[in-house]
Amino acid sequence: MQKLLLATDSFPYGKGEKSFIIPELKRLAQLYDITILCHAKKEQPDSVQLPETVKVIWLGNPVISMADKAKALIRYLLDRDGWREIKEILHGKRNIKERLYQSIAFYAQAVSDRNRLKKSGILSENEPILYYSFWYTYFCYSMTGMKNKYPNIRVFTRTHGHDLYHERVPGNRQPFRHQMERQLEKIVFACEYGKNYYEENIKDKATNPDKLCVCKLGIEKAVRQMPFRETSVFHLLSCSNVIDLKRLELIIDGLAGVEDITIHWTHIGDGDAFGRIRQYAAEQLHSKENISYQFTGYMENEKVTGYYGAHQVDCFITTSGTEGGCPVSIQEAMTYGVPIIGTRVGGITEMIERNGILLPEDATGQDVTRAIEKIAGLGQEEYQEMQRNSLRIWEMEFDIQKAIVNVCRIIEGIC
Repeated sequence: MQKLLLATDSFPYGKGEKSFIIPELKRLAQLYDITILCHAKKEQPDSVQLPETVKVIWLGNPVISMADKAKALIRYLLDRDGWREIKEILHGKRNIKERLYQSIAFYAQAVSDRNRLKKSGILSENEPILYYSFWYTYFCYSMTGMKNKYPNIRVFTRTHGHDLYHERVPGNRQPFRHQMERQLEKIVFACEYGKNYYEENIKDKATNPDKLCVCKLGIEKAVRQMPFRETSVFHLLSCSNVIDLKRLELIIDGLAGVEDITIHWTHIGDGDAFGRIRQYAAEQLHSKENISYQFTGYMENEKVTGYYGAHQVDCFITTSGTEGGCPVSIQEAMTYGVPIIGTRVGGITEMIERNGILLPEDATGQDVTRAIEKIAGLGQEEYQEMQRNSLRIWEMEFDIQKAIVNVCRIIEGIC
């Protein structure tokens, strides 16, 4: 079988990538000899049931000291890639100091990862190898920097959000993109929005446009379709990390504005802002007799789908201020036939069409109130049409079977 190295940020030890990687991995493991190159901060007992044939090598997350950065700076200044970075940063005339610091730190991480990769013994100069970087970050650059020594290795990468948009990193610039472009076989985007952003803001003019392609992530079909609610309570669900980018305050503000509808809101997920959001909900909703809510904290992906299987969900909502791709949390709701309320950002714009309501990117609490009231006020016929549209969009765009066909088509083209 063809050897495939899958470079991940923390999977299978961290929890952040599980819902993205597992559906794809189960099928790729039947076709390729897969070794996961994990960059988690520490090695842990496996928290994921991997296919028996899949192996894991823990490379770790490089901790770069000032001495490491000093050594990397010397190499950086002697490297053609480093000089191209300096030229581009100076030409940009913005945040020069911050961008140079970030670029050198990125370079130092890649050098450290490259050394660990060589010591692992997984690389070979004799057999054909596919290197699949799940993120367009330092470990992708680590491998593209070795293409001259290992011409037998074909490298391609996915890119999602924090590794794609300039606005998501310090200095508002993604480092070493043009250097990686030259060596990559394909750059795979999770949505058309991301690909268009890259073409307009990052792509080198000399790069063949065929190198850029879209391959959306997918999930399994649900075990049930959500019925029309049998009580007067409207069940609203959100599922995300509890961090500033997700703007959960907007959901709370929206609920605070609802007067004549009985709503139970459940949020699945945790994060740095968990305590603050719970406090904000208590302050804004304590006098709302028609609103009840629950914060479940983090749930494993299997438990999230189990929640849909055991509970009534009448609408899924996200008020995120940014999205890199097409969120799996929305896909999960769609496959159960649940209508969606979402902000007009990233790939969400490709997921809502007659199956819910798109909020403006700069949505207010009043916008959220109106959206909730509109869907909650639909008659059974109109509501069930919205449900059918959610399932239809999942079948067309996010069925895991179609996603795997697309991934394999990309890999076959590279081979």
